[in-house]
Amino acid sequence: MMFGRVAFMELRTGWKGLLIFGLLVVVISAGIPLIFPTYRNSLIEELEGASKVHLELPNEQGDMIILSWETVEPATSYMVLEDNRPSMVTPNIRYLGNETSIAFEKDFEEKRYYAVMAVLDQTSDPVLIGIAATEKGVDPFQELLKNPAYAGLTGGRNFSMLEVKGFVALEYYSWSWMLTGLFIAYLSVSLIASDFENKRMDVMFSAPISRRRYILEKFTAMNLIALFIVLVQIAGLIWGLASINALNEFSANAVLLSLIGSLPFLMVIAAVGITTAVLFQKVRTGMGITFAFVFAEFFLYTFGGFSKSLEWMKTISIFKYWDYFSVIIDDLFKVGDFLILTVMAIVLVITVIRVFQKKDIPT
Repeated sequence: MMFGRVAFMELRTGWKGLLIFGLLVVVISAGIPLIFPTYRNSLIEELEGASKVHLELPNEQGDMIILSWETVEPATSYMVLEDNRPSMVTPNIRYLGNETSIAFEKDFEEKRYYAVMAVLDQTSDPVLIGIAATEKGVDPFQELLKNPAYAGLTGGRNFSMLEVKGFVALEYYSWSWMLTGLFIAYLSVSLIASDFENKRMDVMFSAPISRRRYILEKFTAMNLIALFIVLVQIAGLIWGLASINALNEFSANAVLLSLIGSLPFLMVIAAVGITTAVLFQKVRTGMGITFAFVFAEFFLYTFGGFSKSLEWMKTISIFKYWDYFSVIIDDLFKVGDFLILTVMAIVLVITVIRVFQKKDIPT
């Protein structure tokens, strides 16, 4: 029997389910970037004429604030109004004169707004040049990062959700392992355990196929499925980022490398699923143990970020070796980690082949 026939049979019989899952993945991966502009705009305050007014803030309390603005040719003088609301309902006059730049002491803590007005003549009302504020939009996730439980999700990195890299990394990558990883776990167990439960093993080995080849072809099928899912994710994310003109901030190359890095991660999960299927020969049992393995590895990685004394937990978690933040934020693809997971998956497959060769097949 030609090598690859078993893998081909699995792909041929399961293509409909894989296609449906692929459509789900592409909708989610393409949809997440599309949400980003709305999210960012909801936190960034759009002040009228903000591009025409520039505000330089001091590093320390008591130092000088410098406010400058564009020149308006017909203006006879300029007025600066100060308030704690952008509507300028109860403003104070901070400055009135001919200069286009002023400096004053920062002697307050709360947020302040400054409206710069151009006085054209004594008979007409002043014209607004622009408004500036002492604080920009606040990213609520920055406060959450102070909690070790959330900091563990980012690998200890500090980034902003107001940037497309930070938003997509947290909103998609940090949980995509659950979407793809658990799907791979489910398939890897069911592809083999269902042969035990449905009494197909005797029929399978009545053909000229060895147990070693049976496992290798099942593992090959899982790798092809994992590759398909990763390619769909890459296509979806790139399309979503291109739709919001964000590929200059989050490049297609970063998307490609960060998701290609998940292939060995998925290979390890597939190898664990095949192992539990061979050992327990039951779909539910194997699936439960494989799911438990994935979640346990995730919690080890998360708890390992709580403090330096717990960092050893990360070293025994497969999540440490798929560091997508390294590619997205640091522009660094860790080849060593990629190889570690690849070798781990290969060792697991070799081990389960030896176990399977010695295991009795129930009839």
